[in-house]
Amino acid sequence: MTEIHGKGGEPISPRDKELYEQEYIHGTKLFQRALDDYAKSDNPFQKEEFKEVMDKAMNILNETASELKKKSLTAQNEKISQDYEAFKQEPTNQQAREKLNQDLEKAKKSAR
Repeated sequence: MTEIHGKGGEPISPRDKELYEQEYIHGTKLFQRALDDYAKSDNPFQKEEFKEVMDKAMNILNETASELKKKSLTAQNEKISQDYEAFKQEPTNQQAREKLNQDLEKAKKSAR
């Protein structure tokens, strides 16, 4: 079994690893919920709030993947980030939203 090391170089305990994985999954779910609510809303102020939630969720995903030192999650986050940028450029594009949702589903599955 390989050890996972934190930013300071010390190994992450199995309990901490599990907590980071749970946090990552929670971040993907939060992002998806905000994305779905964004699509349903017609209130520009509400949409801005949902966008802020998605931005914060993206930060959570990046931080937890960094702590876990999982290349697969880091690569998945890059894909999510790219698709999120495409979505922000064209928020009414159903395909962009679906692609982002698919990436988030994949990320959830690869967190463990």
